Amino acid sequence: MKALLIYPRYKWPEIGQMQEPLGILHIAAMLRENGFEVRFLDFTFEQTLDRLTEAVGWADAVGMSFSSVLFSRAMHILEKIKAQRPKLPVIAGGPHPTADPEGTLKSGFDYLVIGEGERSGLELFQALSNGKDGKGLDGVWTRNNDEIIKTPLRGFIADLGSLPFPARDLFDYQTYLKSGMSQIGICLARGCPFQCRFCKPMQDLIFGRKLRKRSPASVAEEIEWARKLTGRSFFLFRDDNLSSLGLTWFGELRTELEKRRLQIKFSGQTRVNNLSEELVREMKGLGLVGLAFGVESGSQKVIDYYNKDFQVEDSVAAFETCHKLGIGTHCFIILGAPPETREDLQMTIDLVKRIHPESITISRLTPAPGTYLHAETLKQGLLKEVSWEEWDFYKNQSPLKLEHLNEEDLMKAENELRAMVAGSVLYPRQEIVSCSQAMKI
Repeated sequence: MKALLIYPRYKWPEIGQMQEPLGILHIAAMLRENGFEVRFLDFTFEQTLDRLTEAVGWADAVGMSFSSVLFSRAMHILEKIKAQRPKLPVIAGGPHPTADPEGTLKSGFDYLVIGEGERSGLELFQALSNGKDGKGLDGVWTRNNDEIIKTPLRGFIADLGSLPFPARDLFDYQTYLKSGMSQIGICLARGCPFQCRFCKPMQDLIFGRKLRKRSPASVAEEIEWARKLTGRSFFLFRDDNLSSLGLTWFGELRTELEKRRLQIKFSGQTRVNNLSEELVREMKGLGLVGLAFGVESGSQKVIDYYNKDFQVEDSVAAFETCHKLGIGTHCFIILGAPPETREDLQMTIDLVKRIHPESITISRLTPAPGTYLHAETLKQGLLKEVSWEEWDFYKNQSPLKLEHLNEEDLMKAENELRAMVAGSVLYPRQEIVSCSQAMKI
């Protein structure tokens, strides 16, 4: 069977840090390992959809993965596919279909895969290749005219080492690297036990609450392959909370990399309240050059509203540890929570002055579909009517009606923060840039 996989980032600027769509590359690898012919179309740098026509003519089934901000792009491509081949099965997967399965199916997709996609996606493609309709598979929803046929969420993959590495050879690294991507993405684990209200429970549906670690040997093997493929040694560990892997795990990864005589540099993100100096030293010995932290606010009231489960002083301590050990720091700040006041904004400004981040991302609170905050603010009548594109929190458009703050308040705080922290790209320290150049990264 011929499987066409599409990443529909068509004419959509990457406002944040440019990264690979690892999710759909994992699906591609899973399908290839099980005998499928796979093509991958990434429309990130395309100015037309000309390549779509030939690929759709070739395919026996199509899969697309997308977030909410790319939903309208996915819909546009779906219309093109159906105009050419109305009966060709088109499958949706990724964050938005998991967050809004009924809305995604009603928009015209034939199937969707919710949750962790590798096994459900494989079984669906296998069913279609055997002439079956794909109904009744766990983690796969479909429709019969206007009727939506639901199934239970599939259980999570216990052994992540059983999965093939993402199909990086299908990805156009050279164009991405020439267009500003500086780090090669890799995931070390899946799952997060914390319950921050702006990403849960949707994230639990895809990755689960329980942390599932890959083996250090598997990670080292993937690093070695990615380095050979790209010629780059600067990695972005894309986990939500690096420190949750623990001191022993990073020590074992260091041993595995030394066995392979691999020297790397990497950055990543973690929480402010479970970072020890000992762990930072271990990660630095492995090649850590920068850490990003979800500081979010200088107001404990606002932090508690997000259910972040840490104290303001934890942010201060985490940044002090990184500064002491020479690790670059990046600070994520969110402005525009419903209970936030001008006094809370000033607390955030004061905190950023204290912690001295080297770079910063400032975004407006954007309650993504499928999260607690989305459900709550929708029920409370606080959500404005906005297009899907405006769900990109990097664009700094607040979709919320705020009682205590107006646009002028938010812009004033944002401008003051940006004036204090010049860097908006992760870890733009001169010594890191020099190191990257020396390693030809």
